Amino acid sequence: MGVTLVGAGYRPELHKLFVGDGPPAVDCAELIANRYFATDAVARPWELEALTGLPVVVHGLSGNVASVSGPDAAYLGHIRQLADFTGAIAYSDHLAFTGASERSLGHLAPNRFDDELLDLAARHIERMGRLTNRRVCLENLATKTMVTGSRYTPEEFYLRLLEVSDGWDCLFDLTNVWINSQNRPVDPIAVIDAIPPSRLRYIHLAGGQWMHGELVDSHSHAVHPEAFELLAYVLERADPEVIIIERDSNFDGAEDEIRADLATVRDLLASRSQSLGTHSTGVARGQRSRTAASTNRRAKTATTVRDRAAG
Repeated sequence: MGVTLVGAGYRPELHKLFVGDGPPAVDCAELIANRYFATDAVARPWELEALTGLPVVVHGLSGNVASVSGPDAAYLGHIRQLADFTGAIAYSDHLAFTGASERSLGHLAPNRFDDELLDLAARHIERMGRLTNRRVCLENLATKTMVTGSRYTPEEFYLRLLEVSDGWDCLFDLTNVWINSQNRPVDPIAVIDAIPPSRLRYIHLAGGQWMHGELVDSHSHAVHPEAFELLAYVLERADPEVIIIERDSNFDGAEDEIRADLATVRDLLASRSQSLGTHSTGVARGQRSRTAASTNRRAKTATTVRDRAAG
């Protein structure tokens, strides 16, 4: 079992989580990459210098993997420059449509998920790896939209891309898949079970809110209990390298909420370690035997999540 780093997305409003008089509250920091792009050098170097010594993940917003045109070379050059500058331990982006004809959409959109796009996405991933010199982690979308003509749902496309391309790993957002289960017919447990554990490298957690009758991935509240239940389920079968708490708005009181969320993640990791120590001592990572207690616990988690989704 490897060491899992527990961190948060760096925002100036949350500065105290990352630096201060005592040890930081986090093991690592996730940077919104686009925030640090400049023509000849990285932008906001004072923020990056303040994070010196803390492992960094570079998280891009404009990879444009799920598109015809694919990632822009200049964008990937910025990613590589930032990742090299910070010594980033990972680079992640989104399995989304983010721009066309040199025009940014300004958000993460779905596309017509079919076999043609699947082939293009696999090519884009190869290019991303080559131009950034890094193995990208791709994030699953939170969306209730299905584009006309799609052969696959967003979740099916994500899983099919794992099968056709071995050049990437999963940044799996547990909040996104749970939110999707509230807005569309999605079974989070089935999606998790379909991901090869060795490809599940990196996890996101956040808190959304209900708006106009749908659950929105707003990154504005504490992590949902259902997302933590899914994390407990994931930790029964996979060994992620990084778990990140995201927060992008509603910062009043956010620091305390994030500290509580970080503590919950660490408690779940500690419980996993104790369980493995009791039931699976000496079994290699990825090959741990499933004891009866572990199987029952997984079944209980799956039932709980499905019941909540149905409710």
